[in-house]
Amino acid sequence: MELILPLRMVLLALLLGPTVAEAQTFLVPRVEVGGHVGWIGAIGACFCTLPMLGPRLTVNLSQQNALEIAVETLIPERPAAYGLYFVQYKRATRSPSHWTAIRPFYTVGTGGYYNHDRIPERRETRPDGAVIVYPAHSTGEVSRLNIASVGGGIERGLSRYASLRLEGSGFVILDSDDGYFAYRVLAGVSVPIGGYRASTIK
Repeated sequence: MELILPLRMVLLALLLGPTVAEAQTFLVPRVEVGGHVGWIGAIGACFCTLPMLGPRLTVNLSQQNALEIAVETLIPERPAAYGLYFVQYKRATRSPSHWTAIRPFYTVGTGGYYNHDRIPERRETRPDGAVIVYPAHSTGEVSRLNIASVGGGIERGLSRYASLRLEGSGFVILDSDDGYFAYRVLAGVSVPIGGYRASTIK
């Protein structure tokens, strides 16, 4: 009789264990910040590829829907900064029970390009010996929304406070005379403000 009660409790715990695990639901925080590195390529007038990197901000509207802003700086051969920015809707295809599960998603959005160049100081000597100094200055431009993009990827939690993200997308420049198609392949990390949580459904 003394062994029957502990055995019953062990059996009950084993039976209820999967039920409790299934009753967990994965909860994302309102805001996630992150960054990524990758490659961007163009198919059109030329087949060009360049490495790039940049930050990303995700605002979770619900457990499966989010709005994202990403800024990506291309790494050129000369000292200048130019790249792309994206505003996109992200939809997770399912809501897993734990942050370690793989979370597939797709994205649709728009964006544009930007550039920033710093012109160094230049000195020019005139025939009469006078020196004309052209001071250093910067130039920059941010385009209007002229990109249409669609893509997808997966996320998986590394811990409660970080997740790995792999994604790819294709996009077109809507007002380009050349009419080329481009693509991005990215790998990055997201940091949830407040951490990922699990809520028990009763």
